[in-house]
Amino acid sequence: MISRLIYLYHKKNRYLQSYIQDLIADKTNFEPHKIKLEISSKENNSHEFNNFIFSYNGLRYELLDEELKIIS
Repeated sequence: MISRLIYLYHKKNRYLQSYIQDLIADKTNFEPHKIKLEISSKENNSHEFNNFIFSYNGLRYELLDEELKIIS
């Protein structure tokens, strides 16, 4: 049953977006399915995505290398 729910979640949100939502959730303790990703990028010569701009519960956030800022 759980694997079916995970499959439906991934199918709806696509694999890359759900992967990035999980990355953000691990760093912020936000619920991944409520994160609405706007921009993701690699900053400071990083090999992995480390800069994210996203919305969560009506607020816009920027997450850069573990540092979370509220934009608006």
